[in-house]
Amino acid sequence: MTSPKVPKAVETTVEVVSITPPVVEAPAKIAKVTKAVKAAKVTKAAKAGTPAGAEAEKPAKVKEKKEKEKEKEKERKKAKKKAKKSKEAVIIRFDDEQLPQIDARAEAIGLSRAAWVRMVVAQALAKG
Repeated sequence: MTSPKVPKAVETTVEVVSITPPVVEAPAKIAKVTKAVKAAKVTKAAKAGTPAGAEAEKPAKVKEKKEKEKEKEKERKKAKKKAKKSKEAVIIRFDDEQLPQIDARAEAIGLSRAAWVRMVVAQALAKG
């Protein structure tokens, strides 16, 4: 009997590389830039003749308007869904001899069988 051959071990070397984090700006510099941006916003508001608080109120009003519109849209969808629920499916069984007649009359006026049946029922209800 022969013994199975075992592959030889292979040695490899892995080079370790250190990764340095990116340079981050000093917090003092970031604070200066932030102050400069805020100062520019205040001067723009002063030039426009509106107080700085009024600038902040506009986006809030716009946000409130959008929220009201979303609520109205939800109400419309709910009402539409309720209207759909008021309908009920009905099964009507016809004799095999009547189906070709129904199909012929529906096709003559360009309707499907179901649409033709709905039309006929609606006309009968209207006559009383």
